[in-house]
Amino acid sequence: MRPSWTWGVGLGAGALVAAWGLFAPWAFLGLGLLPFLRLPFALGFGLVLARALFFPLPEPPWGAAVEGVFAVRGGFTRAEGHLLWVSHYPPLPDGRYRLRGRIAPPQGRTNPGGFDQRAWLLSRGAKGVLRAESAEPLGPLPDWREGFRERLGAGLSLEAREVVEGLVLGDKGGLETAYPLFQRAGLAHLLALSGLHVGVLVGFAVLGLYPLGRWRYLLALALLPFYLLLAGPSPSLVRASLMAGLSLLGLFLGLGGAGVVQALGLALFLQLLLRPEALLGLGFQLSYLAVLGLALVLPALRLPPGPRGYLLGGVAASLAVQAFLLPLLLHRFGFAPLLAPLANLLALPLVALLVPLGFLKLFLGALPAPLVEPLARGLLLLAGLAAQGPLLRWGEIAPPGCALYYLGLAPLLLAVPCRLS
Repeated sequence: MRPSWTWGVGLGAGALVAAWGLFAPWAFLGLGLLPFLRLPFALGFGLVLARALFFPLPEPPWGAAVEGVFAVRGGFTRAEGHLLWVSHYPPLPDGRYRLRGRIAPPQGRTNPGGFDQRAWLLSRGAKGVLRAESAEPLGPLPDWREGFRERLGAGLSLEAREVVEGLVLGDKGGLETAYPLFQRAGLAHLLALSGLHVGVLVGFAVLGLYPLGRWRYLLALALLPFYLLLAGPSPSLVRASLMAGLSLLGLFLGLGGAGVVQALGLALFLQLLLRPEALLGLGFQLSYLAVLGLALVLPALRLPPGPRGYLLGGVAASLAVQAFLLPLLLHRFGFAPLLAPLANLLALPLVALLVPLGFLKLFLGALPAPLVEPLARGLLLLAGLAAQGPLLRWGEIAPPGCALYYLGLAPLLLAVPCRLS
């Protein structure tokens, strides 16, 4: 292993083993990596384990009666000093409510492969449920982001606006009809804010501030917390922001940008140190696996120059991501779209145009709308067509099955350094 990889990979691997072992003790078998990664692995493992043991997520007072005025945002509220999921039918939209109910523990998985409410809540930093017996709406919550949302949707049809809000802000609230199409097409990850969005934002900033020299990297770094506040700290966006922030900081200090694998490991360590329970989140798992697939496959390929190389690179990237995500997608959703690599290859140029245009709309309003509208409709059309493709269906995959799959993938990864010509 190259020395430049050691600290990033070691800290990330140690943090992963520690966090995973808290929920599945057999994961501590990963301590066998210690002789290879030594101090970085031991430090990552020890710090994350100490964080989880000495500063655990506190349990709410089960059965406690709750009554008062609360702010509900994204289905969650804070009561008795704890973050709680508000259980109410129908689900409560964001706003202020007079709530009355009791705090109850979440439900675990009741059926094989079924929804595990406890793990889902833990991944979001919550351990309890507020079972609301009554909910009286009192008014909306103040939202400083509303002006940006209005400019983003200005001049667009309802369908296009929903797609652009999903792509730029990660808001899938209006995509009740379209989102299942994106899932069946294998394009749902496009609506999860990630490296593409952060790369466009940072790229604009670095190019626009070029006359400032290396200070432009520090100013671009300052944009990342703003975007996190604007779009919300989803796991994939936090991961991408950490990776970009580490590279920008390295460039500002004259150390050079962090390599993808090293930055990925450092971001994994920092996220798990902040909250080890985040490991249980599906978005967290998909984000890191997708980038890991790209990081292991793409640098090893020797592609021909020109359009052919670009096309082969796009196919390889799509296949690498799908290969690393396949068992998780089958386990969580029961199916995987077979046309996903082709659909992603066709969707990438549309998204590569829509994301920067969407950022411009946040500030320019309706001006770029004539360009955004046909692109958004084109992406919707592509999702609808690809959603009709064949699906690979599967049931629950146990951890040994996932381990065997990735062991079988290892020889293919070793054979990757080949020439595509």
